[in-house]
Amino acid sequence: MKVITIQISVPDGAEVRVNNGGQQQQQQQQQQAQRPFAAQPAPAYPGGVCPEHAEEWNLVPAGVSRTKVDANGNPKRYNAFWTCPTQGCQQKPPKPSVVEDVSYGGGYEPDQLPF
Repeated sequence: MKVITIQISVPDGAEVRVNNGGQQQQQQQQQQAQRPFAAQPAPAYPGGVCPEHAEEWNLVPAGVSRTKVDANGNPKRYNAFWTCPTQGCQQKPPKPSVVEDVSYGGGYEPDQLPF
C-alpha cells in the first residue's frame, strides 16, 4: 500500500470528514455482497414517454449482468426495469408516488369530495 499526504485548505466553520481510507466503503460493499438476491416481479407499465426522446418506455427483462460480478466472482443478477429504448439514454420513468394527488380536477364536484 502506498501512502500519500494531501494538504487541503479549508475555510473556518467548514466540516471535514474522512472515510478511514475507504474502509467504510469496503464494509458496505461486503454487507451488500452478503445479502441474497431477492427476485421481484416485473414492474407495472409506468405510462408516459422518455422526456428526452419522446419514446415509450422499454421493459428490460430480469437477467444477469455481463460486466458486474458479486463478491464470489459470479455475475450479478438484476430485476426487470423500465428504461428509454434509445441506445445510451440514461432516462428512467419516475418512481410511483406514494402520495395520492387529491387536488380538485378529477371528476368530483367540490361538494362530492370524500372528505
